[in-house]
Amino acid sequence: MMMRSVLTATLAAAVVIAGTVPAEGVGRTAKPKVVVIGTGGTIAGAAESRVSFESYRPGRLPVADLVKDLQPEVGEIADVSVRDFGGKGSTDYTLADYHDLSRLVDRQLAAADAVVVATGTQTMEELAYWLDLTVRSPKPVVLTGAMRPWTAIGSDGPPNLYNAIRVAAGRRTRCFGAVVTLNGEIFAAREVTKTSTQRPDTFAAPETGRLGSIGDQGVTLLSTPARTCVKTPFDLSKISRDKLPRTEIVYTYAQAGGEPVKAFADAGVKGLVFAGTPSPGQFEQAQAAAKKGMVLVAANRNTSGAVHPDMPGVIAAQDLHPQKARLLLTLSLAAARDPRQVAELFAEYGTPQAPGDRS
Repeated sequence: MMMRSVLTATLAAAVVIAGTVPAEGVGRTAKPKVVVIGTGGTIAGAAESRVSFESYRPGRLPVADLVKDLQPEVGEIADVSVRDFGGKGSTDYTLADYHDLSRLVDRQLAAADAVVVATGTQTMEELAYWLDLTVRSPKPVVLTGAMRPWTAIGSDGPPNLYNAIRVAAGRRTRCFGAVVTLNGEIFAAREVTKTSTQRPDTFAAPETGRLGSIGDQGVTLLSTPARTCVKTPFDLSKISRDKLPRTEIVYTYAQAGGEPVKAFADAGVKGLVFAGTPSPGQFEQAQAAAKKGMVLVAANRNTSGAVHPDMPGVIAAQDLHPQKARLLLTLSLAAARDPRQVAELFAEYGTPQAPGDRS
């Protein structure tokens, strides 16, 4: 009997060391409170046919209906409540909407243990990174979505939402910032990107890989984000949603003309991100715009790798994708006193360093 007890304890310790938690609810007396916020997207989409995988109307189903479809299973792992933020496709939301959603997440986290945001996948990586930079609470924030509408045969929506609630309820991503969970995988908001317009396994983190995975036995965490439990200076209670500076992205390519750069400058754009190293024509116009106060950033236009442009007055986003560099630029311009401070914010928060001996 004693040998059996020792063996059981040894196996339990092995599970903890491996980073896998036991099945949800085991050994816990009170269920965690998880708020699911719905913003529409494919996961809430409905189609006329159950075999319409690509032709559907996004955001047709309220988030309460999605959670209800997962009962009684989700009720066994968490005390789940719902909030409808909107019912649009992800590209229909503005940065002012992002501002409102971030504030809503923080308000919900004042009483709840975790928040799940169900949203569209097209700009999910952008919304995730925005929440990563702006949510003040260290409690778990988990984003999920789907590549097929909820009503389709074999939809990935139900398992993705269920697994997101599992990750949130486990509370092991506390201090991770925002994470993205789809297809049984967990990714850091900064690193994740969408790689396909059709496949359910569309999300990946080419440079760093996934943080963990989700299976029948629980959630396995393999790594942590570089920036953990560090609040950024982007406190939205001090930044007006209606006064966010306008920023844009210009794609670079061979012999790219500088006219779009000049047009953005004339339109009052405060910050510009180049997706790649700017062409001579683009750079000429950018330098003229910089003299009028426009802040310039160069980001990598490819899937992986980094850029370190040796150009005066251009901030290097290193391996941060252009669409995320734009969000960081927007927030930095809103919080900074001068362009030099914007560069400092990019250096500190755009490319966070894992803690360690830096002597």
